[in-house]
Amino acid sequence: MTEDYVLNGPPGFNLPNISLGQFILDKLVKNPLSIVQVNAKTGEILTSHDLLKKSVRLAVSLDERYHCKPGDTIAISSENNCDFFIAVCAGLFRGACIAPINSSYLKDEIHHCLNISKPKIIFVSQKTSKLIHDVIKNSSWNIEIIQFELGTIESNESIMMNDIIGGSKIWPDEFFYRAEIIDNPCDIEAVILCSSGTTGLPKGVMLSHKNMLAIIYAMESPQFFRDLKNGTVLLTIPFFHGYGLATMLSIISRGLTVVFMSSFDPQLFCQTIQKYRINSIPLVPPIMSFLAKHPMISQFDFSSVKEITCGAASLSREILIAVKKRFNNNIVIRQGYGMTELSVAVSITPPDSAEFKPDSVGLLTPGTQCKVIDPSTSVSLGPNKIGELCFKGDHVMIGYKDNYQATNDTIDENKWLHTGDLGYYDNEKYLYIVGRIKELIKYNGFQISPAEIENYLLKHSSVIDAAVVGKNDETCGQLPVAFVVKKHNSTVTPDELRAYIDERVSSPKRLRGGVVFVNEIPKNPSGKILRKKLEKLLQSKL
Repeated sequence: MTEDYVLNGPPGFNLPNISLGQFILDKLVKNPLSIVQVNAKTGEILTSHDLLKKSVRLAVSLDERYHCKPGDTIAISSENNCDFFIAVCAGLFRGACIAPINSSYLKDEIHHCLNISKPKIIFVSQKTSKLIHDVIKNSSWNIEIIQFELGTIESNESIMMNDIIGGSKIWPDEFFYRAEIIDNPCDIEAVILCSSGTTGLPKGVMLSHKNMLAIIYAMESPQFFRDLKNGTVLLTIPFFHGYGLATMLSIISRGLTVVFMSSFDPQLFCQTIQKYRINSIPLVPPIMSFLAKHPMISQFDFSSVKEITCGAASLSREILIAVKKRFNNNIVIRQGYGMTELSVAVSITPPDSAEFKPDSVGLLTPGTQCKVIDPSTSVSLGPNKIGELCFKGDHVMIGYKDNYQATNDTIDENKWLHTGDLGYYDNEKYLYIVGRIKELIKYNGFQISPAEIENYLLKHSSVIDAAVVGKNDETCGQLPVAFVVKKHNSTVTPDELRAYIDERVSSPKRLRGGVVFVNEIPKNPSGKILRKKLEKLLQSKL
């Protein structure tokens, strides 16, 4: 039966029926002379041939030493470095599932993630090694640890990656190596990514080989990136994040060069753009705010930058316009929308329309369907009506690892994934994001989107950042409260900001809960506001 009000993206790609590992292997063999990665801080370079040779040798060692095979999982706990994707590729070549872990996680979070993915092997950096060793002491199964770069070894049982891919051993010719065959690339997980965990502990999102190929193909299409040919991309996003992982795999596939940062450093960020003549920058909103407002930007030559793509969290219209002005409008800034459960991205603004629809997150990617439903009745809504965004197609995850209930709560019987995000589409089928269903503040029966009030606050000349949450109230249900980071030396008062909002919104949306000044707004690495932390802070002040 045909459903009403269903948006359809362009026809899907003719995806090859092969494993992600074989796909990446074929690309590396095809482009052995290109430079894949440059470490912005150290200048270390990784060529395609280096990546091919080292990852094949590591794959052979994973087989011979650890009997790594399809069905096994390999975890990676590390900041960005040139060894990270050697481990990723090697694991994929063996047919194993890759499970990156946030390198800033603490013991309980790491323990939770390991219990989800159950890895046989975990790769660590010097930075994460001690913590991982401490966590696995209490593991109920044996986990082998392999450390990336040279440094202190925390246990006699862990070994260095370079030790097992070097030496005088006769290695197979990397140009004739074949990856393990995956019989059902549509149904077998290639990666397990941690959901953002903004509403609780992270869940393990299983993305299939087909899911990953779908996002790589989408990122290679003109809708995502212009044809940069021998272009250079600056990547500040962590490799363990779905956005960073997918972007890096697409760069390997396209034969481009990425200059990466292990952590965001404003000075190094600006120096890198100027030094390497960066052409394209995938970013998250916090760095867009830096580009819009920091005086340092004017000291550097950014003329090589042709486009910025922003995703992972909402970007205000004001920040987007401010960045364009700083670049003298000689840059294309495009927004995308997606989530880990949707293989990172399902929409993006095309280059020729980004200037005219700055509030939109664009058009659907190929092979994707979307509908907007009334959260109460599940009835599909027409254009310009706000409801829950639901998606269907090649980008929809397999499910949550060992969490049947959560999977069924998210993907319905007709294979629609319910995002929990509120949004709408216009008459030209462009998507817009309004907020989260669970983040809505309920005041006297009215549902208030925090994002709307936040956007007004960000327009204020004394405000650097802002977040709005609900404060429980016996009479009204909830009252909107604003947490605000004000500019240095600003004399603005809470009452002034409340009056400013009162002049711009209807009565239910006024900041009756007050304004609280803070030093920073807590966010996860992708820039999403951690509202639970703000709610706890609010409770502590009552």
